[in-house]
Amino acid sequence: MLPRRSELASALLLLSATLAGCYDPTGPIPEQRKPGVAPLWTDADVEAVVQVTYESVPATFVIDHPALPAGCNDVRFLRFKTRDSSDDAAQSDAAMLLVPGVLEGANGFEYIGRQLVYMAKVQRDKNIEVWAMDRRSNCLEDLRGMQAAEQAATVAAAEDLIVGYYYGDLAIDGEAFAGFRSSRDMPYLIDFGMQQTTEDMYAIIRAMVPDSAVSRKKVFVGGHSLGGVHTSMFLSWDLDGDPSTTDDIGANRVAGAIGFDTDISPLSNPAAVISTYAPLADVILADTPVHSDAGYRNVLRLMRNGVLPKNIDIPALFSAEAIALPEAVGLLATKAPDQESQVIHRIPKSPELKSLFRFFHTRDGNNFAYGPHLESFRYTNAAQVGLMFDDDFSILSFLQTSIGHLNGGAVVKKSPLVQFGRSIPLLKDLIAAFSGPDQQFIAADAGPNRARLGQGPLYGWANADEIGDADDPDYTDVTGRFKYTDVQDEMVRMEDFTRALHVGETNLTEWYFPLRILIDILAAGKSYGPAYGIKALHPGKILEVPTIIFAAGDGLALGRQGAAIPGRPFQLIVLPGQAHLDPLFASVNTPPLHRNEVADNLLDFVFANVQD
Repeated sequence: MLPRRSELASALLLLSATLAGCYDPTGPIPEQRKPGVAPLWTDADVEAVVQVTYESVPATFVIDHPALPAGCNDVRFLRFKTRDSSDDAAQSDAAMLLVPGVLEGANGFEYIGRQLVYMAKVQRDKNIEVWAMDRRSNCLEDLRGMQAAEQAATVAAAEDLIVGYYYGDLAIDGEAFAGFRSSRDMPYLIDFGMQQTTEDMYAIIRAMVPDSAVSRKKVFVGGHSLGGVHTSMFLSWDLDGDPSTTDDIGANRVAGAIGFDTDISPLSNPAAVISTYAPLADVILADTPVHSDAGYRNVLRLMRNGVLPKNIDIPALFSAEAIALPEAVGLLATKAPDQESQVIHRIPKSPELKSLFRFFHTRDGNNFAYGPHLESFRYTNAAQVGLMFDDDFSILSFLQTSIGHLNGGAVVKKSPLVQFGRSIPLLKDLIAAFSGPDQQFIAADAGPNRARLGQGPLYGWANADEIGDADDPDYTDVTGRFKYTDVQDEMVRMEDFTRALHVGETNLTEWYFPLRILIDILAAGKSYGPAYGIKALHPGKILEVPTIIFAAGDGLALGRQGAAIPGRPFQLIVLPGQAHLDPLFASVNTPPLHRNEVADNLLDFVFANVQD
């Protein structure tokens, strides 16, 4: 017999009241950190050999818009080279142009770029260069406050600068922060698409090695994640749009191609990486059709008119403000990793930040609805970075890396957030496409009871080299019965990752990613593409270029498609246990912790394909 409606309503009210009071701060407590591993060489050793500069060259694809900020018609990139090598890049033994993934800036290659140049010089007596490109939209970021904070003598002073500049009235060098830009503030962003980005890649190569006969022998092009799509576009691109002239085809300008957890394949292939980014485009653009000329034109019209956003901006969840936050947290973690974080408590909570904190720091449906939420827990600066990016805590796999684990208080399993996320509008497709593993964890103890939240233990971070060792590889609770992770699955040093989030004149996160790029990807394999400047006229040329892909075993499952094409000069290296960002950050100089499969194999590939 079914209950009457009044009885059912009463039961639901009772259940709701019960759940609202349900809070359990207990659970298994992680074991003590183990002694760290001394690296074979230090950052000071690398600094003595490697020079890093942030350079620019004039763009050949010029955006003519009166509101475009000054400097946005320059192409910027990080240049890594040996200090004693020639300033003429054409004299180097080899060079690599690397393009970052979605929501990622040039500092995505800050660690691996320095290490590759150092290892080539010290271990092989070769002078190589790495050029890590910033997409042009990075010129829109106001990093004045971050860079001032980076130079601050103390973490407290750095925090005051960040909060004061971005959320208060503090002026730096006479300039005040004008606020985070919205899509309507950036009408010119409609032109920040694949034609502009691809021709920016050409601009760097032609400026650094002007002679195409030389670049064809020693320059390699590649990227991480979406950077593989940029590479595929470049290799098939016809710069002058005339198929009868071949010297300007991207594939004829380089010696090889490199991919990090991505695929490099003809963009007309529906099984290639283009399909990986289609769900993201569908989420942002609300399933607007783009599979015909009319659909493509309609999307551009809606973006131009402000009906659709021009950059990644999900209302009440994900915004430029949210994307900027990791740089601040990483900067503070570099200065004082074990000090209790205050910045999350000090900054005003916009609707986007409130929603973001609640969604990404939740144990189950009851916790999402009733808390305690992120602000009720005590975390160190390093732990805050871990919550944002570690593969055991961040639920979006394209943000994940393997940096270690929480330490210092009860840590419990999350409920499967894939199912939970699918119930939330705007997120169900995004979560399904980019979610991390279900086996994830969260801090449990925000205080002894709901009346005393914020009085729990200070959660710190066990770094990757403090998780385990050869004799005791598992990271467990204090009883040894509950396993969290093990030394094989943790390979990124926290100090290397936090450095990349903030160091220098650029950063790791991209505040204003242009959605025109995703729309142009979907148009690249279509017959109407060239009419809109998408000059990927030679898709088959990709298959002639020697290519190496490093596929993260626990990443986005990319790169396997390219290996299935017979006769292609293609090498696939699968990296077991690695998350999406790990190929860029896995330690190269701590072999007792982790044997790196990227750096040496990449250098082997490059020098095997450099032509005399």
